[in-house]
Amino acid sequence: MKALVLEENAKLVCREHELRAVEGWYKLKIAAAGICGSDLGRGFKSGAYHYPLVMGHEFSAVVEEAPSGGRFAPGTRVAVYPLLPCGQCAPCKKGYIQLCLKYDYFGSRRDGAFAQYLYAPESHLLPIPEGVSLEEAAMCEPAAVAYHGVSQHPVEPGRAALVIGGGPIGLIAAQWLRIKGCASVAVADIDPEKLAFAAKFGFEAIDSRKLDERAEAFDYVAECCGLAVTRMAAVRCCARKGHVFFVGNPADDWTLEKSFFSSILRREISFTGSWNSVPDPDWKAVLSHAGKDLDLKSLITTRSSLEDASAAFDRILKREGFHCKTLIFPNGGMTE
Repeated sequence: MKALVLEENAKLVCREHELRAVEGWYKLKIAAAGICGSDLGRGFKSGAYHYPLVMGHEFSAVVEEAPSGGRFAPGTRVAVYPLLPCGQCAPCKKGYIQLCLKYDYFGSRRDGAFAQYLYAPESHLLPIPEGVSLEEAAMCEPAAVAYHGVSQHPVEPGRAALVIGGGPIGLIAAQWLRIKGCASVAVADIDPEKLAFAAKFGFEAIDSRKLDERAEAFDYVAECCGLAVTRMAAVRCCARKGHVFFVGNPADDWTLEKSFFSSILRREISFTGSWNSVPDPDWKAVLSHAGKDLDLKSLITTRSSLEDASAAFDRILKREGFHCKTLIFPNGGMTE
């Protein structure tokens, strides 16, 4: 089969690649796979766990072949949960599979979906409801991560919310906060193009450099960048008795001055962190809301064939044009 293979750091090649069958698993024909920010780091900066590697952990597929006794027949459209928990560690035994200590993962620790085919277990397949496209289902993973992030603390309807970070996760988190009943939702970023894009979804767009003017203005703040400066801004913008959702994977250290930490205590602000997502309720929520009050399709700004995918990565890395979410179609069938 054809695959986009990471042969070494910063070297992506579309070529023939062996597909390894797994007994008892489904053979899937990949429909669409999204490029995640972690793929940029894994492929071009921090390095992968091993080479060669087929990346891609955000994807939808169609069942090509089912194992004996399988519930899903060939032709079934599915979204695929990429984290493969060990089932034996303490978090797994408590039901916290997203916190597994010895997990495997499609697209990072084992080959993923930037390929024409992939084998996956039945437990990780979620049937796609009628009315939800394969493109929307390919965005289940980031949408579920955002849902998981803003579901760690109750959200009271009628309150004001802020999301810091206008990337895919931030824009989806903002939609979830609106779905949860927030009366107003703002999105902050320093990129004018991202702010203009956020405004198209009906969010107030705020230049992050002006967030000091909005101190204590929001009941809920979701930090989706992972920078020390945005974490500081999130706390400053949080109202008394408010809550901060830390969603962004940290990119740097964070040091707090005594006076700043004292302000947290004096305002009785609460915090939650989140990591990854779970099929139920996170993925089920995405599939239930997609195409209705959750707009995933508008986030797709670029569609690429497998053969052009390396060039698509290059354009993203060089910041050529505006990109929110890029989908790769390993078997063709790109739609608008």
